[in-house]
Amino acid sequence: MRSFLYRCCVVFFRVFLQYLTPILPTQELEARSLRKSIFLRWERDVWDQLRQQTDLLAGANKLLSMRSAEVEDLRLGCADMKVEAATAREQAAPLAARIEELEEELTRVAGERDTFRSQAKEATASAKAIARQLGTEQGEHLQTKGALAEALKVAEALV
Repeated sequence: MRSFLYRCCVVFFRVFLQYLTPILPTQELEARSLRKSIFLRWERDVWDQLRQQTDLLAGANKLLSMRSAEVEDLRLGCADMKVEAATAREQAAPLAARIEELEEELTRVAGERDTFRSQAKEATASAKAIARQLGTEQGEHLQTKGALAEALKVAEALV
């Protein structure tokens, strides 16, 4: 029984192998060869594109690295500028307060100047009025003195 099974298996295996590996006609072999050639060309193109994409990626990474360095330099520069601006604000604050004080003093002094000018105008007007009055009184005094001198001459002539 074993030998019968063995023989059956061998026969079945031979038939199975013949069925799996049929002899192919020439046209079918040429078609397979053409498909393999097309596949190989396609595969080569894919590998070439992969190399190109790899080169492009390396270039883009290099550019990105340079740009990142530039951005970091700008970021550091910006931080430095912020520190400088804060320092300048701190230095400017007392100066701004001093400017405000000086502006207030200037306003006060300008007001005093205007007051003094007004008082000077009033004094000038008063001095002119007094000068006129003095001129009038001096004229009257001269007339009185002249009249007194005449009266004195008349009195001396009578005596």
